[in-house]
Amino acid sequence: MTSAMYERLVEVPPSAVVVCAYRGRAAVVDQLADEWRELCDEAAEDQPFYRPEWMRAYLRFFAPSATVVLLAARLDGRLRLLLPLIEEMGTYCKVPVRKLKAPVNSCAGRFDAVYSAPPYGEAAIHAAWRYLRELEGWDLLQFRDALQGSAVSRLAAAAQADGLCTVQIKDNPSPYVPLSMDHELLKKLPVNARLRRELRHVRRQLEEQGSSLKLYRIEAADPDALNRFFQLEASGWKGQERSAILFKGTRPFFDEVAESAARFGYFTLYMLELNGHLIAAHFGFTHRACYYSVLVAYNESFREFSPGHLIIGEIVNDCATRGVRCYDTTGQNQEWKMKWTTDTRPLSHYFVFRGPLGNLAYAIGSKLKPAIGRLLAKPQKSA
Repeated sequence: MTSAMYERLVEVPPSAVVVCAYRGRAAVVDQLADEWRELCDEAAEDQPFYRPEWMRAYLRFFAPSATVVLLAARLDGRLRLLLPLIEEMGTYCKVPVRKLKAPVNSCAGRFDAVYSAPPYGEAAIHAAWRYLRELEGWDLLQFRDALQGSAVSRLAAAAQADGLCTVQIKDNPSPYVPLSMDHELLKKLPVNARLRRELRHVRRQLEEQGSSLKLYRIEAADPDALNRFFQLEASGWKGQERSAILFKGTRPFFDEVAESAARFGYFTLYMLELNGHLIAAHFGFTHRACYYSVLVAYNESFREFSPGHLIIGEIVNDCATRGVRCYDTTGQNQEWKMKWTTDTRPLSHYFVFRGPLGNLAYAIGSKLKPAIGRLLAKPQKSA
């Protein structure tokens, strides 16, 4: 696609959009937070991970000393796009480069700019690329964990249209479960017939035993409830492998996002009890008719009852009853998730290279390194 062709896709002239950059530490988010939330309310794609409260918590905990760059695009004085980035000196294929990168990691594995619905959003995306193209101080733009159709994927497309070298690396897709209020359709979940039979058997068994299964939906950042969740998560294999939140030391981050999400009305902590014993729990968000499951935990002492799947069934029914239309797993297509759905959203990482160092990094990563690998892989001829 040429630059001229890309221009014709934009109904509002990008020249009408004013773009500027705000620099600072994590606190710079507060300067635009209210305006940012107003944009989220009308955005084409608004998810909890793209909102200022999530971004501020991420930056405060994971990048407290980083220089933050907030790219803001406005039309007639109204914010139409907000792209958060951080500056970093790093390497790409051992070439030293100056990066502008997405503030995202395995704890917060989904990223995009927030932008208005068409036509304003398209103009803002194109204007944002024009600004980035002229902005000094970077050799590599790095956007990771972006869903198909994201604003950053279109920024990468605009860069490619302008002749810059780009790379798209496809990752494992992210599953989601479409939900319906039709009880008969809900009875077909999970889509895996064997698991569906197993869960029906477990429920009959519990009913025959007179056991009490109770789901709690908690929408406040209650310290006692959060303590129960994190203790449960650390009680099994995650605790043994020291990969639980309590051992990784990331609880302050999740406490902060729970508190802020509860303050703005979208925090959801699900807990499933069997005869008063906590057997499974989910830490997540309910936002714009979608439930996002961020952290999961279950009691391995009750594994005979498949507590991890039992709670999903309870959550799905609760969500459908309340008019929530999607259960988003937020992670990749692990086997246990794919027992619930066949629907996924493609996920990719995007790289845009510029200037001598950027082009050298691209050449080594995309041409020289694979060529050397192919050469080394060739069988050697015998003498």
